[in-house]
Amino acid sequence: MPFFTTFRLMLPKLGIGYIFAMLTSVYNKVMITDLGIAAALVGLMVLIYRLMSVTQVANGRVMDRRALFGLRRTPFMLIGLMIASFALIPLPFAAPALAAGNQAMSIVLLVVAIVFGFGFAMNGDAQNTLIAEITEGKKNRGSVVAAVWVFTILAGIISGIAVSIVLMNAEIRAGAPRGCVTDACMAIKRDVSLQLMPTLFLIGPVISLIGFLPILGVEKRLNQAELAVVAQRPPLEMKQAFTRIFHNSQARVFFMVVFVSMFGLFLQDIILEPYGAEVFKMATSETSRLQQVMGIMTIFAMIVVGILSSRKNIAKRTIANWGALMSAAGFALLSLSSVLHLQPMLYAGLVVLGTGMGVFNIGALSMMMDMTVPGETGSLMGAWGMAQATATGLAVFTSGVLLDVGRSLFGNPQPVYAIIFGISVVLCVAAVNLMAKVNVEKFRKMTREQLGMAIDAA
Repeated sequence: MPFFTTFRLMLPKLGIGYIFAMLTSVYNKVMITDLGIAAALVGLMVLIYRLMSVTQVANGRVMDRRALFGLRRTPFMLIGLMIASFALIPLPFAAPALAAGNQAMSIVLLVVAIVFGFGFAMNGDAQNTLIAEITEGKKNRGSVVAAVWVFTILAGIISGIAVSIVLMNAEIRAGAPRGCVTDACMAIKRDVSLQLMPTLFLIGPVISLIGFLPILGVEKRLNQAELAVVAQRPPLEMKQAFTRIFHNSQARVFFMVVFVSMFGLFLQDIILEPYGAEVFKMATSETSRLQQVMGIMTIFAMIVVGILSSRKNIAKRTIANWGALMSAAGFALLSLSSVLHLQPMLYAGLVVLGTGMGVFNIGALSMMMDMTVPGETGSLMGAWGMAQATATGLAVFTSGVLLDVGRSLFGNPQPVYAIIFGISVVLCVAAVNLMAKVNVEKFRKMTREQLGMAIDAA
């Protein structure tokens, strides 16, 4: 597939990266630190928006059977993107009201999370399905997947940096120079942040629309005959859709591969910084670099593997297995670093883990696209996306619970972190064992038979 087309597929992630960074990298800190909102409520918002991924099968089924202006994917990408970006606009108004004592605003925050999660899931499923369809049979599918996901990560990082620069300049103009930590300066910075947040969230839909526009024309418009085929497909019975998917033994196994691997990989997501602080006595300036080390290695690995997979005939299962095993090795190093209290081993573990996650992302995402059939691509991509998002949300919640329980049982946090990282090792290895049971051709055959579809029923 031409690089220009790949580049156009990347650009809608500009808006996703911005609104995601605003929610999870900027305003989460504002809510917890500046406004004093309970971290549990903020964590619940994250969990809820992740759990909205259960709607992806429904969204995918609608997209498989409904066309707008002759298109089945692009319109739903735009609808989901606009829902997600507009959903966050009430947040910088509701959160301060909650902090001021209006408890009803906690319901508003949860509604914001639900609506944002629905739009986020719809957009993600539509774009993943579009990529799956236009890269079907293409040798460079892996590199396309790598490019889109690397750009997603970079968009989030760049958005966070840009917002930080805007806030820093505003703080300086307001009389709080960089590096000033007096009570007066901190109060000024807090007020500046709260004043700018509504504007920064209002920019979200604009950036999202600008990033979306270049993708127009990438999706092939259906002709009248193809629209007639779409219109004749069975009615939208969601219970039947879930039943058909999960009665397929190959679909069940692959669903578990995605769920188990993502759960294992993301157990570290919210405990990595506390781990550095509690075990190695790192300052905030030091712990903030831990995710950066891992993220850089993830991006590097995705780029390298994306290029290699487009030039060499490497099985996607093999790539995913390499990634899972490397991730297991990284978690093992992190667990040992906690037991042995060796900080160099911590950084070695982050390098290995980040590399493994990058490799696994390419293999697993490419396999998700292979584990589809024409005419049901949206439904099936929705199922895999649901497994991925649900697992990451539950992993974040579970690791927090394990940390709290472990602290109360052991007192010393070191063995708690070692145990959590050890669980991730076991889950990554389990994912490799489950992967051995996945057969793409058998899955496609069983799915076509169960759905009663012909090969060319796209």
